[in-house]
Amino acid sequence: MADAATKEAPPSEKPRFTARLRHARISARKMRMVVDLIRGKDYNAAIGILRTCSKRGAPFCKKLLESAVANAVDLSQDRKDFDANTLHIVEARVDGGPMIKRWRPSSARRPTMIRKRLCHVTLVLEEREVKESKSERGKRQRRERQMQEQAKKQAAKPAEKKEAAAPGKPAATPPPQAGSEPKGEKKE
Repeated sequence: MADAATKEAPPSEKPRFTARLRHARISARKMRMVVDLIRGKDYNAAIGILRTCSKRGAPFCKKLLESAVANAVDLSQDRKDFDANTLHIVEARVDGGPMIKRWRPSSARRPTMIRKRLCHVTLVLEEREVKESKSERGKRQRRERQMQEQAKKQAAKPAEKKEAAAPGKPAATPPPQAGSEPKGEKKE
């Protein structure tokens, strides 16, 4: 039998922060196209996408995401290690809402129903480590390669200087520069 002291406590679940937009005056199908763009992204990437997105649902989502982050900041005031930049969108859901039904005349005096669709959007955020994107990783690797090449060049330079200043060999004189004249001679 296992002793109670040797049992490990289950890891505490990270808190999740939720924000809901209800009765948004846009169809769920159109809103899903915007929400699919930001699902799984971190907060900064999602805000950047929503700022540049030209879809009609983007301002709704941007405001909702900012509300979710504000909820997270407000609920985590007592935690000193909390950073809003580490928040990721764990769940993004768009559900259909009620329909507003209106009628308009059609051919042969028949009424035709117009459905004005609404939707409900739910965003759930969770704290996670920020992963390095492919472009950022490539930039970092290029920088590291450049630094290694510079270090090799600097290591090679002192070796060249030692060879030039070796005893028994005369020091090399620099070649004359263009435009400089030897003393005593004049140009005509």
